[in-house]
Amino acid sequence: MSVRDSLDGVGDSIRGFLEGLSPRDRGLLLFMIVMILGGAGFFAQGAMVKASKKVKGQLNAASLAQHQVDTLLREYNSLSGTAEALDARLAAGADFTPLTWLETLGNEMGIGANIKSITERGVDVTDYYRAQKIDIDVRDLNLPQVIEFLHRLEGAAQAIWISEASLLTDRKDRNKLRLRLQISVLKPVSEA
Repeated sequence: MSVRDSLDGVGDSIRGFLEGLSPRDRGLLLFMIVMILGGAGFFAQGAMVKASKKVKGQLNAASLAQHQVDTLLREYNSLSGTAEALDARLAAGADFTPLTWLETLGNEMGIGANIKSITERGVDVTDYYRAQKIDIDVRDLNLPQVIEFLHRLEGAAQAIWISEASLLTDRKDRNKLRLRLQISVLKPVSEA
C-alpha cells in the first residue's frame, strides 16, 4: 500500500464520518475546532508577546550596560591621561630644587625682598611619590601679585601641591596682603 492510497483511505474515512453527522453536530464540531484553534492562537500570541517583552528587556539591559561601559572607558581614559601627566610632572621634579626655584621666582616677579621665610618642613613618602613640604611667608603684596604668584606655582612643570593657604590683610596698610602657604613638591620615590 502506497502513501497516496493511505491518504486517500484517511480522507474517505473523514468524509464518511462527516456525512454520518447531522447538520447540528457538524456545526458543533466546527465550533469546537474554531475554539481549539482560537485558544491555541491566543496562548501562542501570549507566548510570543512574553518572549518579545523579554527580548526588549534584554536589549534595554544590554544598551544600559554598553552605556555604562562607555562611561567607564571615558573615565578610565581621562584618569589615565591625568596619571600620565602627573607621572611626567613627577619626573620633571626629579632634580628640582624648590627652595632655589622659589627664590628665583620671587626675584623674577620683583617680590624677592617680600619673601620673609621659606622653610622646609620635612618629607612624606608614599608608594608613588615623596613630598617635600615647604612653608612660605610672603608679605606686602598687592592682589595682582598674589594671583600671579599662585598662578606660577600652579603652572610649574613640576608637581606642586598647595596643601594650605591663608591670605591676610596687613594691620597697618589694608592695601597690602600677607600670603602664607604650605606646599608639597612631589618627586618620584626613586629619588628618595
